[in-house]
Amino acid sequence: MRPIPSPVLSHPSDRKATDSAPAPTRRAEGLMFLSLAFLVWPVIAVGTVSAYGFSIWMYQLLTH
Repeated sequence: MRPIPSPVLSHPSDRKATDSAPAPTRRAEGLMFLSLAFLVWPVIAVGTVSAYGFSIWMYQLLTH
């Protein structure tokens, strides 16, 4: 029985061109960075701080 090659342990040059997705372009990487840096992460940060403040407010309403 032949062992199944592991994609983690195989060398990148051993892979066929059809096995992997095409590498992202510089433009695609730049757009992804900008969307993460200026859209996604600020929304997550504001949402986290808002949820924390809301939880403190609810705690104070229920305990005092």
